Amino acid sequence: MKQYLSKETHYYHNFKEFLVDIADRYQNQIAITTYLKGTQKQEKSFIELKNDCFAFAGALFANGLNGKHIAIVSESCYEWLVAYLGIAISGGVAVCIDVEQFDDTIEKMIVQADAEAAVCSAGLFPLCASIQSKYDQMKEIIVIRPNGDEAVGFDRFMEDANQNDVQALLEACVLDPKQTASIVYTSGTTSTAKPVMLSHSAMLFNAADSLTILDSREKIFNSLPLYHTYGFTCGILCGLIRGLNICISCDMKRMMQEMTLFKPNMLVAVPLIIEVIYKLFWSLLEKTDAKEKIQKQIKIESVLHKPYSLTASCVKEAIKGSCVENLDVVLSGGAYLDCNVAEGLLHLGVVVLQGYGVTECSPSITCNRNEDFSLDSVGIVLPGNQVKIVDDEILVKGYSLMNGYYKAPKLTEESFEDGWFKTGDLGYLDKKGHLHIIGRKKNLIVMKNGKKVAAEEMENKIRECPLVKEVVVYGALSGTSMDDVKIAASIFPDPYLTGQMSSYEVLEHLQEYIDQMNEKLPIYKQIQMINIRETDFDRTAAKKIKRQII
Repeated sequence: MKQYLSKETHYYHNFKEFLVDIADRYQNQIAITTYLKGTQKQEKSFIELKNDCFAFAGALFANGLNGKHIAIVSESCYEWLVAYLGIAISGGVAVCIDVEQFDDTIEKMIVQADAEAAVCSAGLFPLCASIQSKYDQMKEIIVIRPNGDEAVGFDRFMEDANQNDVQALLEACVLDPKQTASIVYTSGTTSTAKPVMLSHSAMLFNAADSLTILDSREKIFNSLPLYHTYGFTCGILCGLIRGLNICISCDMKRMMQEMTLFKPNMLVAVPLIIEVIYKLFWSLLEKTDAKEKIQKQIKIESVLHKPYSLTASCVKEAIKGSCVENLDVVLSGGAYLDCNVAEGLLHLGVVVLQGYGVTECSPSITCNRNEDFSLDSVGIVLPGNQVKIVDDEILVKGYSLMNGYYKAPKLTEESFEDGWFKTGDLGYLDKKGHLHIIGRKKNLIVMKNGKKVAAEEMENKIRECPLVKEVVVYGALSGTSMDDVKIAASIFPDPYLTGQMSSYEVLEHLQEYIDQMNEKLPIYKQIQMINIRETDFDRTAAKKIKRQII
């Protein structure tokens, strides 16, 4: 196996050390770019980022909130990042909330994590205020760009850092590298996600390790939400360590507009977004009447094994002025990407580097090299990780592992085996050291956008329908990749209750129930297909349904 030199990186033990060093090294270079209301550009330098984070931390000290658990309930924005880092350097724990969840789920997460304050967007202030009215532990709500005077605004809150004794308290705050910096919720097999505790050094070392493998570009567009560890560690920390300009996408609906204004060299995304980008390329080629010519050139390139050798000039002309004009590297993670998409983008001048990780590992476990990538693998193991395969399951050991699940010692213990974290994913290592994922050990259905749906959770909801005797929920393939699925339910109706009904009447009643159930579910969890069985499911000797033959 060919050896490659490790690329330049920097390791930090805590976020205070990290912020001080990047501000010292990069100073007035632009660190973060965001676009407010579509086109209003906001740029912050490395020094400004450090000063804002320290100001927020100081305000936490001034209000007695240092060292506390504080929920961040907001869409991605610059203030989200400042709040996270400010909480961490004040000795506290940032509780990262997935705002796409239903209100009751968000409330359960905040309460379960013992949050004593919340930083929220204006649109989510009513929800946070409602939670505060029910729980005495919630002492403060800080609102990002509030609509009125009824809430404490983010900028106003940071002014409290000007109090005389705050700076001394902040400087005296000692941070242990293994101290928990954040609680991040991850998908699980129950209706409530698992609260993962990640330390300062776990995330910072994980980002630094990734940089030993990855080349950098000047401008990175991070399309992922910051409450996602992939979006935070790979999309933010890696770029800041290298001194790059990162654009945080603040609104998925405006992503293309933001990308067009920013014109990134690198995109951090999940497969669903990458497929949109791929279709955009072909749409632009079609507009310039270059589609047929490019298709012929790609066939020749494939035979010669020289992608982008013939197509370059036509592609560059077609994408001029678009959001992908300067794009040449895409980092893909969170779900499986169709090899055909990755190969197609390669012929259009874009290298797709797949990686693999789980929240509990901060999150990266493997990543592909720029100069030695494999389109059908998720790359090589990061230097800080060890990987072994036991009964086809991927087990991981290293310094980026979580501190455990918050207030769940039994669950934490069950997830480890002799110090190795059990990922629940199935895979193998090839002769070059590249890891390949072949499936999931548990019955999680993984969608293209990285969302995971527990089959058992949906089955329990469907079983509440009186007509249902038994049900199995699964991902029905709707495309070429294993993640291109629709949520389907195979239902065996109760023969006693449906004996006098026609098949059409049974289906009509079940569809009505599923439609009502779907109205209460996020879009990615909704049942999209129903199959009615005439006989019960095949079962094992232990009377368990044989899922593998559904």
